[in-house]
Amino acid sequence: MTARQLALAALLNWQKDPQSHLEQHIKGNLSPKDLDLAYTICRGVLKEKSFLKATLNRYLKKDKLPKATETILLIAAYQRLFLTKIPNYAIISEAVKLAKQKSPAHASLVNAVLRNLDRDITEGFDPNKQDLSLSERYSHPQELIDLINEETKDQALTEQILIWDNAKPKTFLRLKNGGHEECLDVKAAVNSPEFKRGEIYFMQLWSQAVANAAPVKDGGNVLDLCAAPGGKSLALLDRAKIKLTACDLSEARLETLRENFARLGYSNAPNVTITKLDAAEADKHFPPNSFDLVLLDAPCSSLGTIQRNPELRWRFKIDQLSEYAALQKSILKAAQTLVAPQGYLLYAVCSFAKKEREAIDLLRQDKNWLLKEEKLTYPGEQNLFDGGYFALFQKKK
Repeated sequence: MTARQLALAALLNWQKDPQSHLEQHIKGNLSPKDLDLAYTICRGVLKEKSFLKATLNRYLKKDKLPKATETILLIAAYQRLFLTKIPNYAIISEAVKLAKQKSPAHASLVNAVLRNLDRDITEGFDPNKQDLSLSERYSHPQELIDLINEETKDQALTEQILIWDNAKPKTFLRLKNGGHEECLDVKAAVNSPEFKRGEIYFMQLWSQAVANAAPVKDGGNVLDLCAAPGGKSLALLDRAKIKLTACDLSEARLETLRENFARLGYSNAPNVTITKLDAAEADKHFPPNSFDLVLLDAPCSSLGTIQRNPELRWRFKIDQLSEYAALQKSILKAAQTLVAPQGYLLYAVCSFAKKEREAIDLLRQDKNWLLKEEKLTYPGEQNLFDGGYFALFQKKK
């Protein structure tokens, strides 16, 4: 299997199950270099899909193409427009080979379209100067752009978010001493002695900001309700000698959490309990008023993380926000009963949608809760942060 064959298979499999994570489909017995290429192509096609389609449509009739043919064209067009180190002849040749394997009736069409595109670009055609809508230029569904406009009330900020979503993600490390730094070489970091000793942990800056907002002190009893993969829990453990209960509903995600805890030295720690739990029923599993801090990083649309998860844009539906809001409210309703007097509840979502902040009205409208801090971040703020929101409340009595 070649990198392009894997990319085609992964994209076709993802199209069959768009609720799945793209990365789970990018698996094969390839060299690290070819795996990287397949990964880059898959992410790139999903990031630039509408832009690529608009460019290819110059050479296509209105007839609907088979999924395999369309995806082969998208893979080749992405390479021609964005991976400029790959020879043009190799891009076309490999695309035609794929077409002969997966869609032989359209192999000649694939060849003709890509040769015409290559010729036009060589002769001066600039795809970036096409008259395109925002949806086509930045490859976001119009429904999502409308939501971003509604949230920001600022066309320039909306466009900045769209640009950010399509930019190459930066990767950050949380240091065990509480600092952070940008990771410029992921492979080197993973193979480093510091990683093996648990002194560094991959964690984006928004997640680190949420963890840093949590007030913890030695002896505190902390509940992390939706804890996997465990980054925020680990940050709290590194900050203070706390008793921690980390919960999640997914056994697969809990396994990842356990692996992360083990690497950082907390696998058999007497102060750590890991439990499979439906967060919406947490009040049935723990006594009232039993935790000094409850951290609720609630299930959400993840709209603030599209840059790192390009497939999210294509499965966005506006109705999902109401569904998430209902779930968030049910979890928060259970979580707030578990906070001890003078204790804290930290609510967070990696989304900037107002609908996903409605849950905290339960606490805003309760005189027994005091809002201590809140922060809303749009994607790309300071050219560093994912989008998200958190609110820290303190229970009076």
